[in-house]
Amino acid sequence: MEDILFTTFAEVENRHWWFLARREIVCAVAQRVLPAGTRVLDVGCGTGFVLERLRERYRAYGLDVSPISLELCQKRGLSQVSLGGPEDLSAVQGFRFQGVFLLDVLEHLDDDAEALRQISGVLAPGGAVIVTVPAFMFLWSRHDDINQHRRRYTRATLSDSLERSGFHLERISYFNSYLFPLAAAARVVGGLLGQHAPGGLGVPPAPLNELLRRIFASEGPRLAASNGRGGFPFGVSLLAVARRRET
Repeated sequence: MEDILFTTFAEVENRHWWFLARREIVCAVAQRVLPAGTRVLDVGCGTGFVLERLRERYRAYGLDVSPISLELCQKRGLSQVSLGGPEDLSAVQGFRFQGVFLLDVLEHLDDDAEALRQISGVLAPGGAVIVTVPAFMFLWSRHDDINQHRRRYTRATLSDSLERSGFHLERISYFNSYLFPLAAAARVVGGLLGQHAPGGLGVPPAPLNELLRRIFASEGPRLAASNGRGGFPFGVSLLAVARRRET
């Protein structure tokens, strides 16, 4: 992903409905599956928007391949961040984490299964990886091109990548489901959602932005409570929790 996008993210994350709601959902799921006070790692932590919230409950560390990303994290007061990513975990090789977050990271990688195998190596026994990825190739748009995505996933393809990498799938669900019809029609209403801004990250007018945030965030309790392979049958994105399988 180009460095300039991190600056764009930093400008809108604290206001944009998608970033706000996704963080709320991810943290709700994490609270369900990871005990407070445990050591966690956010791989591909970006500007530190999620890591900043994780730090309130966990001993949180971050990795990102972009020096600009690390600078933005430091501006948030996040000091436990290092250069690296799922394909280079050397900065944290001396640690074992109870939880690793891969939030919209795997879709950028040529070999997602190999990256997941590397992640398994820094997880403590029984540790969990929490993954989010974009869903459905038919939703591919200019936003995917700008962000240098390699693919979008289905429940089957994400499950396969996790299981082939030595993980036991604990839960998987589509999310951003209530807004799925709107997203599927984004070619028509893209301007309304702010998709025509640079990087597709324009913030909609305040009332609409807040409405979209509430709709998306309202999926959180169901996602946090769902077990097995329940949850939502479709959505713009996928969320999975998987445990390191012991051999």
